[in-house]
Amino acid sequence: MAKTVDPQLISGLREESERTKDDPYPAGTEGKRPNRSQVYSVRLSADEQARVQSVAEAKHLPASTLVRSWILERLDQESA
Repeated sequence: MAKTVDPQLISGLREESERTKDDPYPAGTEGKRPNRSQVYSVRLSADEQARVQSVAEAKHLPASTLVRSWILERLDQESA
């Protein structure tokens, strides 16, 4: 599922990034990642990984989003 990005958009974003890279952050801005603070690494066999990827593609989701949703659903079940 390849997507094409407008070359003019890319060029404009690159130019803006270069022009503003040394600008200070706005007052009151904090530099932290929203929502996620811990990364878990999970080992899967090639077959298991392929199965996850297949389900993710069928749902038009990144595999990591699918796996995260499964974990969160299970945590909800466990706390019920």
